[in-house]
This record gives sequence, structure tokens and C-alpha cells, in this order.
Amino acid sequence: MRRVWTLLVLLGAFGLLASVAAAHPERQAFFPDPSKGSVPKYSGHNAKALVVCRADSKKRIKSIFKGQPRKKRIRLRQLKKCHYRNIQTAVNHAKTNDRIQILPGVYREMPSRKIPGSEAKCAATFETPEDGDAKVPTFEHQVKCPNSRNLIAIVGDSLSDPDRECDHKCNLLMEGMGRNPKDVLIVGDRLKRDVIRADRADGFYLRNVWVEQGAFNDVDVVETNGFRLRHLVTPFAQNYGILTFASDHGLYEHIDAYKNGDSGIYPGSGPEGHCKRYGIEIRQVNSHDNVLGYSGTAGNGTWTHNSRFHDNNAGISDDSFASGHPGMPQDCSKWENNQVNSNNQNFFTNDRDAYCKNTPFEKRPKEIVCPQFQVPVGSGFILYGVNSNLIQDNAIYDNWRSGVRLFWVPAAIRGDNDPAKQFDTSNGNQFIGNQLGFSAAGKRAPNGVDFFWDEEGKGNCWLGNQAPGAKVTSDPASLPRCPNHGLFMPANAAKSAAEVPCAQWDPKTNPDPPGCTWFTTPPKPSQQ
Repeated sequence: MRRVWTLLVLLGAFGLLASVAAAHPERQAFFPDPSKGSVPKYSGHNAKALVVCRADSKKRIKSIFKGQPRKKRIRLRQLKKCHYRNIQTAVNHAKTNDRIQILPGVYREMPSRKIPGSEAKCAATFETPEDGDAKVPTFEHQVKCPNSRNLIAIVGDSLSDPDRECDHKCNLLMEGMGRNPKDVLIVGDRLKRDVIRADRADGFYLRNVWVEQGAFNDVDVVETNGFRLRHLVTPFAQNYGILTFASDHGLYEHIDAYKNGDSGIYPGSGPEGHCKRYGIEIRQVNSHDNVLGYSGTAGNGTWTHNSRFHDNNAGISDDSFASGHPGMPQDCSKWENNQVNSNNQNFFTNDRDAYCKNTPFEKRPKEIVCPQFQVPVGSGFILYGVNSNLIQDNAIYDNWRSGVRLFWVPAAIRGDNDPAKQFDTSNGNQFIGNQLGFSAAGKRAPNGVDFFWDEEGKGNCWLGNQAPGAKVTSDPASLPRCPNHGLFMPANAAKSAAEVPCAQWDPKTNPDPPGCTWFTTPPKPSQQ
């Protein structure tokens, strides 16, 4: 009886949340063939170059490479080969295996900006996703009206065959030619949803640029088999700094993502490796000052290591909430050797709520973050409806609510009403060898509670986690050790019920639900 009642509570708690959680409405998408594709390697020395520049690129080159005469000469020679003033124009002329070199400058892509968001010729190329009421553009829309919703669009497939594989503009390398990403600044218009979108653009490689102010995403990679995102800065998007969706054989590396209204990075609907492989690797990422550092609905098959997720409202989230995302329920990701700390910033204050409600994205200063998704402020990991994940050898500290939260989510929330599947999440997760409450500077920096678990599932286990100078704290006080071959455990109904008020959050109509404690910054824990 307890199990059935808990299911009803969770359905009530997350029923409304399911509609709010559709923070990433996308067309019906399909995974690429996992037997094909690979992470692209740098081919810049051999590829045909299409050079893009601005009117002041020469002046910028001389300033940027002052004191580096050899590099300055090389860039000035490249400038002589510049035939494009806008990146999209170069993309339009590019062919498979080409290289687009973007010389220092600010790129606003004025021809793309002038294209209206609703083009008459594409009025019929929309569909309604399972996880929302708003219509979304189909792949046909991306082909026929690539700049209706994207400032820069790399669309690799055609409509003439059904294989959903790249036919042209494949293995495209797009790189900034400055010393640092800040030297090539690509600025969204705060109206088009994506600043850069790569759609079925297998082998896409983007490096050494700064991309900002997407009305949804700064960088968006969809149904792409083989991608590499390297040395990027991606701030000030309404939702996501970088989003990849239903893509495989990918690599995020050396990313700085901040001040985004949902998460800095989002590897959603990740590769279905079923714990036999990790299809997307994430390393050397610094994600901070966002609502979430990392988020992934159906974020499967990712390996995140040697990265930092700090000073967000919450650090890392994976979930199985929204229907219409392939790969449900989430499973088989690994986090190791990361720092997840000090995620206590709060963008859910009353003043911020009022401002965000009354000020549309396009009229806000770019530095103002307005939450697009609700999170329990002060949390390191928030894992809701996940299976067979490994959280190992991470430093998790100074998160004032909880270091790790693990909760079950019933299958009905993701649109699956099969009675046999309702308790199929929050199983087989392992928390091994993590260091809790101890900062990188070697000082005690406690979490509110290190591990907070709703007690649901089978095979979840904890082993070798340490809190130097103190004891690991948890709720419940006793946690199963690894390996755990015990029987299924039902959720603690009181913990499930406590989530109910927060599920009613809506940024416009109910930004501060009565009884919800998620949006109040928890007090800093005592170091004793």
C-alpha cells in the first residue's frame, strides 16, 4: 500500500512539473547509428579554407598578436584571402571537409538577423511534440528556412533520402583565428533561438570562439554523429550555453559556460550505450553562475571528468521527466574527478521574479539571469529518475542544501503509462570514493547533508566516500554499501510529499509556490 500511495504522491508532485519540465521542446528526434561516426580530429592544415573577416579585422590582428610577429604575419596573409563578411555566407558556400576560418572581429550576422522568424514558405513545417503544446520546427523547416530561427545554421542532411545522415557540409571545421575565444565574438540577436545550430551535420568541429545571447541556445547540436566543441565561451543564453540532443560520438572540452537561464551545458538524450560505452565525453568544462551547471533529460552515456560546476543555483542534474526525449529513462553516465561546489547562488528571489516576469528576454541586460527551470537552490547533484550511473572520486563541498539528491520518478511522468514500468528509475546508481565537505584549498566546507535519498529503488549503493575531519552525513542515516544485491525499496512517502509544492512553480504565474523551500537559500552549514 505504501508503494501505491507513494506513486500517487509523485504523480501529483510531478504532474504539473512535467509540463514545466518541457524546457527543451524539440522535434521527434532519432539517435544516429552507433556503429558509424567518431569524434572529429583537427584537419585544419589540410582542409580547404573559407576565410571570414570584418572591416576592422586587420586592426584587431595587429593588436591581438602584438609581440608575436610570426603569428601576426600568418593572420595578415589569411586576411588577404578573406571573401566573406558573414559566417553564414561562408557556410552556404562550404562543402564537405571544408574549413571556415573566422578572423578576429564581432560577428552579428546582419543578413541572418533580417530574416523573419516566421517565413511564409515554412508555415506548414511545424509539429507538436509530445512534451508540450507549442509547435516546433521540423527538419524540413531547418532545410528550407535555416535562418528563420538560427543566426548561423549548418544543416548537413537533405530531404531527398530517408537515412537521416549527413549528405553535405559534413566534417565541417569552423574555427576562430584569434589567440583566445574572446577575439572572435558571435553575438545573437536575442530573438532567434539558436546562435549556432548544427543539424545532422556529422563531423562538426567548432573551436576557439565566443558565442552569446541565444534566445534559447548559444550552440545547439542535433542528431549529429560525431562532433567536437573545443575552447568555447558560451554565456548569456536564455536557456542553454551548449545543448546537444540525440547526438553521438561527441566531445566537449575547455568550455566556459556561465549566466545561462537553464544550464551551462546540456547533453540531453545522450547515446544509448547501455553501460557498454560512453558516447559523449565532457572534460575541462567550467560551468558557473547559471541556474544549473549541467543538465540532461535522458542524459545517457556521458563521461564527465576533470571539470568544475560551481556557484550555480544547483550543480549537476540528470532526469527522466519530459516525454518526447528519446532514450528514457536516463541511464549509464559517469562523473569522476570533478569539483561540484558552492552551488548556492539564488536567481529565484522575489525581486528577480518580478523583474523576469515583466521584462522579455530581448529587453533585459545580457548579464541578468532569469530562471527557465526550477531547482533546489544549494544542491550539488540532483538526480531524479536515473539508473546505473557512477559518481566516483568527485570533490563535492559547500553546497548548503545537499551534496547529492537521488529521487525516483514514475514512468507516467515521461508519458509511459505501462504499470510494469512505473518503478523503473532510481536503480543501480553507485557513489564511490567521493570526497565530501572538504574544499580544494584543503579546508572544511560542509554540505548541508552529503547524501539525501528518497530511499527508492534497487541496487543503489555507497562505498568509500569520505569527509576529511568529519563524518559523511546522509538522510537516511544508513546507506546500502556496494555491491548491493538487495530487494527493491519503496520511496519514503514523506520525502516524496515534500516535493509537491515545488512542482507548481511557474516563472510567470507561480514563481513562489506556498510551502516550497527550494527557492530559499539554505543557511551556511557549520564547519563543526
